[in-house]
Amino acid sequence: MLLTLLFITIIVSYIGTYSIEKFFLKYSLFIDMPSDRSSHKNPMPTAGGISILISYFLYIYILLVFHESFIPWHDGNPEFNENPFFILMASLSPLIIVGLIDDFKEVNIGIRIFTQFFSATLIIYFFQVSNNILDITELTNQASLLIIAASIFMTIWLINLYNFMDGIDGYASLECIFVSFSAAFLAYMNKPESLVSFYILGLGLANIGFLIRNWSPAKIFMGDTGSISLGFILAFLIFYSASESALSIYTWLILLSVFIADASYTLVVRIVTKKNIFQAHLNHAFHIVTKNNNSHTHTNKVLIAINIIWVLPFAIISNIYKEYNVLLTIFVYLSFIFYLINIGAGLEKSENL
Repeated sequence: MLLTLLFITIIVSYIGTYSIEKFFLKYSLFIDMPSDRSSHKNPMPTAGGISILISYFLYIYILLVFHESFIPWHDGNPEFNENPFFILMASLSPLIIVGLIDDFKEVNIGIRIFTQFFSATLIIYFFQVSNNILDITELTNQASLLIIAASIFMTIWLINLYNFMDGIDGYASLECIFVSFSAAFLAYMNKPESLVSFYILGLGLANIGFLIRNWSPAKIFMGDTGSISLGFILAFLIFYSASESALSIYTWLILLSVFIADASYTLVVRIVTKKNIFQAHLNHAFHIVTKNNNSHTHTNKVLIAINIIWVLPFAIISNIYKEYNVLLTIFVYLSFIFYLINIGAGLEKSENL
């Protein structure tokens, strides 16, 4: 029965994506016009991330309501808890609304950051305060405040970096599928009695149907509605799995290292070289690789190879030898930083000569 649910999620995602694509084209809605800082040359329907969200939420709803049919070994399990799903819906809704508006007409950066801060604070409060990971009577404690502030910052950064990295056909969805499937497998191995691994798995499945239409040459983009939501959902799943002791945050950082390293390093370079960090650009590593090879598909194949050959083995090792988590994470990121320096990520053309 579980395989049926997985298949339904992919089909719903594909049909939803295809329907949204044709609807937007017919009525000229959410059309992304190309510019000199775009990776596409033709007008393209965007906000296709709606289909990812619809199929993902349908997957979770079916899982929660009919879990005794699809995962019978969870029936009556005392750890079965619906609360995280409602927190996800409540905290994600403002981001979806702002993302949709932004895909239609650009939203002020202040409104975007405020909304992200609100949503991030909501999930951090749920996982770290209401679940007694941090004692609410000790919130004035400097260490507790530092943990909360760092968690909120991490969530906001993951939201934005995922938006930055959605720059070529298929790239953001492909990364989400890899990270979700890998994290779900490791979380299930660590704690099969927890539902968190199934929450994670569903996100990857919802991206497969969309990826079929987003693969190069793309027929539709996920837009800010999709990329911002994916970044937030991944942040939610990181804290959810940590609260369930199902998967270490360090293992998550390794699984997401390609995106985090590229986005973070490129941002730092642009700050140091005094470039406008709020202006769209084509200087991430994946932009450079795509331009050098004149192929979105080539860059996606490189992403797949790096994730399977380099990232996944280190994630598995970090999951087994948790005492070396920090060292393994640092090593993986340093290897990417050396590559990013060599390729000239973040630098303008004239600086890269």
